[in-house]
Amino acid sequence: MPARGRLNWENYTMENSKLSAAARDAIRGALVSRGANKGRLKAQCPPMGTPAAAAWQALIANSNPYKMGLGHIMFFGPESRALFNEVNAWCEGLSHKRRALVAMLDRDRAALESMGAW
Repeated sequence: MPARGRLNWENYTMENSKLSAAARDAIRGALVSRGANKGRLKAQCPPMGTPAAAAWQALIANSNPYKMGLGHIMFFGPESRALFNEVNAWCEGLSHKRRALVAMLDRDRAALESMGAW
């Protein structure tokens, strides 16, 4: 695994033609953009009703489902629901190696994996 927080995730995500431009922008908003955890998911979900929140929920559903916000998902608007479904379907369609990368986007999941508890 690369140095702490330095995942080469953004290059793969942003060059992928299967994602719409809105989904790529939402994923950028769901990831930490600078600091030691750059490239990982933000510790908390972005504000409800934003595209970044929908992308964060989809990514966290694939990396650490225990942290999903069911209230957020229940009250998604049509745009947020479509974005969630697009990002979730994209994550589920990834190869096994790439899915392991998605799992490591969450810091808590990565820590549990390193301890052998996941």
